[in-house]
Amino acid sequence: ADSLAEAESKGDFAADFRPHLVSDYRAVLEALEDDTRRVLDARSPGRFRGVDPEPRPGLRGGHMPNAENLPFVRLLENGVMKPADELREIFAEFGAPERRLISSCGSGITACVIALAAHEAGLDDVSVYDGSWVEWGTPGHLPVVTD
Repeated sequence: ADSLAEAESKGDFAADFRPHLVSDYRAVLEALEDDTRRVLDARSPGRFRGVDPEPRPGLRGGHMPNAENLPFVRLLENGVMKPADELREIFAEFGAPERRLISSCGSGITACVIALAAHEAGLDDVSVYDGSWVEWGTPGHLPVVTD
């Protein structure tokens, strides 16, 4: 049977929750109406536009009004994060660094790729909407747009 390798040395990492790095749906609603902020959606263009089905049953297709699509794969090259200067150019297309960013995706995971890429590009004013489309796309009171 396979076994896990022993760590070479014990680490001293201590997790520290930083609430400014996480946004809830109320913060996203405000950001969608605020020209100083941008909500970036990491999902594929088809899911963003509402033409491809969502992989989770019961979710509406489409996107948040005024959100912009930045598929997370655009930030990678051969599975590796692009260099910081290229990332800065990509984020500049969305108004950064002048605009604060909130990243979203299907479930809060690939939104973290956007947040990490922004950090690598020197942009620190970015948060992750951890509810992402699982929360927003559930039928209810949150607005959805399709193309």
